[in-house]
Parts: sequence; C-alpha cells; structure tokens
Amino acid sequence: MSLLSDEQLERSKRFIFEHGRLLERRLFEYYFGGEGDEPSTTGCEWALQAYQNKDGGFGNGLEPDLLCPDSSAIGAETALYTLDMLGSRSGEMVERLVRWVAANQIERGTIPHPPKGLFDYPFQPWWGNPDKDRVLVIAAQLKALGVEHESFFQRVRRYSLTTELSPADNFYGYPQFAYLATCAETADDRARLATMVERLPVLLAARADHYPLFGRHWFFAADYVDQEVLAEQAQLFVDGLQEDGGVVTPYPDLPWWRPIWTLDGLMQLKRHGFL
Repeated sequence: MSLLSDEQLERSKRFIFEHGRLLERRLFEYYFGGEGDEPSTTGCEWALQAYQNKDGGFGNGLEPDLLCPDSSAIGAETALYTLDMLGSRSGEMVERLVRWVAANQIERGTIPHPPKGLFDYPFQPWWGNPDKDRVLVIAAQLKALGVEHESFFQRVRRYSLTTELSPADNFYGYPQFAYLATCAETADDRARLATMVERLPVLLAARADHYPLFGRHWFFAADYVDQEVLAEQAQLFVDGLQEDGGVVTPYPDLPWWRPIWTLDGLMQLKRHGFL
C-alpha cells in the first residue's frame, strides 16, 4: 500500500530536482523512474564517482557539511551507503575504496580524523572533533557488502571492545548498532545488541524529528522492530513532507540536507513496501 499519492511524489521529485545535487537526482530516477531508458545504476555510479579521489577514498563534499577534497571516513561511509542503496557490491569503485579504508586504518582500529585539508575549506564545526566510531559503521557496511579483509575486521573488533554503549537517545550512536547488527561474534556482542534493540523505542520517541528508520543513519534497525512500528515510523516521515515536497528536518540552518533527507526517506519507503 502506497502512503504517498502520485501528486505528492511528483512534488517531492520537483523539490529534489530543484534543490538536490546530481547524485540525488540520479538516485531518484533510479528508484522512481525517469525519462527515456530504463533506470540503471550506471548514472548513479558515475555521479558518485565524481567524489572519489585518486587514492580510492571519497571527499569533495560528498558529506555536504565537510567540503574539503581530502578523503575521509565519513566520505567512505556516505559512499558505502549510496552503493548499498544501489545494490552495488563489487566493481572497481568498491575495490579502490576498500584499499583506501584498509590503508588508512591505524593499529588501534580507527581511521584518523579530521583530514589534513579540513581547515582550508568550509565545514561545520563538529567535523573538527574526533570521529573514532566511524570505523564501526564502515565495518558494518563492508560486512554487508560481503567484503573479506581479515586484518581490517580484527582491528575494528579490538577497537569495538574498548567502546561503551552510547545513551539511548543518542541519534548519532548508530555506528555501534550497525556494527553489532552485522559483526556480532560473541554472547557479549549479542547482549549489547539486545540492549540497544530494547532502547530503540526511547530513540524513536526522543528523535522522532530525525525519522531514524527512514534515513541513512538507523536504517539497519528496521529489521529489529515489528511491522506496526515500522508503519508508524513510515507515516511519521510522510507527515513531515511539506507542500513544496521536501521533508521537515531538525536543521533549518542547513537547508542542503532537506533534499537529501527527503530522498533517503523515499528510498526507504520503497524498500519497505510503503511506496
């Protein structure tokens, strides 16, 4: 059953095409059809490739709050999210990115941040802080893609054992959940995951305006809630769509996120059968 009318979807399309980047426009066409040929991943991958550096990593503003060209861990996460949404699990782009991730991981398991050129380009202030847990979600994404790299995953595991679970209402604590959901090995891992699953109602209530299950952050958690909860969260996202076709976000000072979050939610709605 579709939660959106054709008119609502058309308004969202216009909004994304007016305010989004080429990458968002290509992804919309892939998921919802476009003019001419049958949609394929090719146009999306070409758009994504523009953000990939010679070293195999991703930068150049793929994460739109961090505009320096240097490759970064958040660039890698964002690229892997896009590839996951496309179902792209192999190919030169993935292989080059895996090499960058492995080459930039330090012995303690993390990927150093910030990138060297951060302060030479516009960025939001939080990206000047450490970003240690980013490697956890990267490991989850690579595991989901079927990537095998023993030394990388061993180092990530050693790092994961040093971390404490983030507070239940911490929206940006999702790397831990993603890691435990995909890379759990021991009874302790599974117990930690169970704790985070039990806390999901707190997160969904406290961060309802972030649409956790219908974005790029907590989508891993959709498999851990029942269909009724998923349907409620889907309706919450739909109710957040405005007359201009874009979703309300909790960051009015960062308007470039509206087309991105709008598209993320639409793609997840389709993935879960609500469109």
